[in-house]
Amino acid sequence: MTQTKENRRSFRVSETVYVRFEVLSDEEFEQGLEHRKLQKGSSDGAQAKLVDLEARLNETLFLMKAESPKIADCLSLLNDKLNVVVEQLPSLRKTKASLTKEKPQDCDISADGMIFCTDHELNVDDKLHLQALLSSDNRYLETFCRVVRVTDPPESSAGNYRYGVGVEFVNMPRAQREILIQYMVSRESESLRIRRLEIDENGEIQKQ
Repeated sequence: MTQTKENRRSFRVSETVYVRFEVLSDEEFEQGLEHRKLQKGSSDGAQAKLVDLEARLNETLFLMKAESPKIADCLSLLNDKLNVVVEQLPSLRKTKASLTKEKPQDCDISADGMIFCTDHELNVDDKLHLQALLSSDNRYLETFCRVVRVTDPPESSAGNYRYGVGVEFVNMPRAQREILIQYMVSRESESLRIRRLEIDENGEIQKQ
């Protein structure tokens, strides 16, 4: 089971993301994300509990699909219903709306970190408060992170950004990390399914 979870954490996908970050002092970084939310007046206990429930449902679904598909389908419906409720939370809707004003960019993202581009000069070991919105399914992420690499931007973004930045997530809430892992797994499964269809289709064409 441990190896399976580690494999899931290693999945990395390319995703169009709206990114916003703020450089933190060492003191702000040590105080943690929840303390920062309280300072900013944006703490939402109900939102945190709902996100945690979604993560626990997702984890159960992952284990249940192979053993009891019907139960997994039922849990999936419950999870979809929960997501509708979460999406209506005023604070979350406001945050997502403000993030979409940022310029979207193609990012590599995994459960442990991500690579994005910026015009802001950063240094290795800088601490950041990061907010991100994945455009494909409107998934919101908020976490502290640490800069581990600063490079030239990818060729696809060279004309728009000055730097490429690699960060590792720090103390990301377990619920949020599990949701991200589940997303990586689903994207990987979908990619494998598409590749299999392409291989089968090419095989049929060659036979003809």
